[in-house]
Amino acid sequence: MEELFRSYWWLVFPLSWGVFGVFQSWLAYRARHDALDVLRSYAEAGREPPPALVARLNAR
Repeated sequence: MEELFRSYWWLVFPLSWGVFGVFQSWLAYRARHDALDVLRSYAEAGREPPPALVARLNAR
């Protein structure tokens, strides 16, 4: 097992970058989902949403 780690120690870096990328994607998804929930509550109340909220959804 030690020899395996010595031979492939460099794989820690690409794997950690991949995990970090997945985590960033999940955080972006949650932010969009929360913004849509707020937008939905404005629509249900019949009010106009703030322009900053709409701009946040159109950012990507």
